[in-house]
Amino acid sequence: MAMDGLGESFGKLSTDAQEWRPGQSFVPSSQKESAQRQQERKYQHSDLKATSVKEFVPGQGWTSQEPTTVTDGAFGPTHAEGEQYDPLRDLYESATIPAGPTPAPLPAFRSLHSIGFSDALWRYHRELALEAHRQMEPTDPRRNAVPIPYYNAFCLDDPANATSSSSYGYPSNTFQVTSREDGHLYCVRRFDNVRCVSPRIAASVMEKWAKAATVQEHPGIVPFYRCFMAQKAVFFVHQCIPGARTLRERLEGPLLESVVWSAVVQLTSAIRAVHTSNLAVRGLELRHVLSNTDAMGSRLRLRINCLGVVDALEFEARKNTVECQLEDIRSLGRLILSIATGTEVAATTEHDVMNRCEAFLAQNYSRDLHGLTLTLVKSARPPSILEVGRAIAHRALDEQDAAYVSFDKSEKVLSAEYESGRMLRLMLKLAYVNERPEFGPNRQWSQSGDCYVLSLFRDYGTFPARIGRRFDGV
Repeated sequence: MAMDGLGESFGKLSTDAQEWRPGQSFVPSSQKESAQRQQERKYQHSDLKATSVKEFVPGQGWTSQEPTTVTDGAFGPTHAEGEQYDPLRDLYESATIPAGPTPAPLPAFRSLHSIGFSDALWRYHRELALEAHRQMEPTDPRRNAVPIPYYNAFCLDDPANATSSSSYGYPSNTFQVTSREDGHLYCVRRFDNVRCVSPRIAASVMEKWAKAATVQEHPGIVPFYRCFMAQKAVFFVHQCIPGARTLRERLEGPLLESVVWSAVVQLTSAIRAVHTSNLAVRGLELRHVLSNTDAMGSRLRLRINCLGVVDALEFEARKNTVECQLEDIRSLGRLILSIATGTEVAATTEHDVMNRCEAFLAQNYSRDLHGLTLTLVKSARPPSILEVGRAIAHRALDEQDAAYVSFDKSEKVLSAEYESGRMLRLMLKLAYVNERPEFGPNRQWSQSGDCYVLSLFRDYGTFPARIGRRFDGV
């Protein structure tokens, strides 16, 4: 009978069957249910008022906090008398902000046209690069006039005035050359038939300008590097500014007053750097001032050129530095008058031409510009360059603001070019991984595993597709 009962109970399907796993103790369901009921009754009859509540504070661990008593108001619980209870406020105050850095937002999708230089900037820098790499023909006889330390010469003289003398009274040639020592571009001026310059004079002039570090590093001055003698001629080496033209070549007519004030501020700043170094410009003319526009095409850049040339050619005259500085101030006034009126004004200009230029300046420009120009040109004792700087201080602030705006634009373009270079490096690395020359035309090896993922990413970045109003891809 016992065996029969055991067989009957063994043949029935049990509804309390449980799966046993290694490491887990087997508890019958009846005992489990009774334990759950006892736990529920314990929670229903227990006192939930805690004497203290522990709060976790980042960086301090668990701290004990006394509980606050919440009373019920007419429209809900309130914390204090007259204060309405806001459950969202309690939720915000009790919320825990996770520590650590906040993840940066994903970058916006950009097209290939938004990375790198714009078409206008690309053409601008391409033209500068082409001008920097210009060379004369190998059969050009003027190549023999370039001294040995330089090569890749290109003559910068006007072909129409190739046989005329320079503004200094000596036959001269100007070349754009590349140095064999450092590979940089330089502008070399050759003066022939000069008998008043010796190697000692050339070394003395070069040493005097080399000591003026503020002059050499000023943005409104073309740096002067060397003066030496070779091939029975005197050579002056200055920095080469590709794309720059003299003010005499660009002088086509009257300019806007804002442009004229910008030129006044730049020239005053450059002359100030020379005069504070106890030097003089000597020869401030339209043909000795280089001009070009910045990369944005919004500002006129001026640089005083040919420094040190007059010092060497007229070394024996030994003129007083103070008198030379006063002549620089008068030359600055004539230069302003030339830029404003579109007429070249020099010390030998006729009196009637000067009067017409002054009348034009008074009719078309402000009283400040007219008064400053006449003070510089006609004063028997013109003001110093520091006094001129104080007179145009408010104009210098406008020039500074314009310079910062141009600088910000250049920074933006530079960041775009950085993105373009970063993308190029990434594509080159993917090409080195996905296309191995040792495998030849067989590309099946790169169509599986991690290499296949890289090839998909390269296609995603190289071939963007427009989806709605945005680009899906780089």
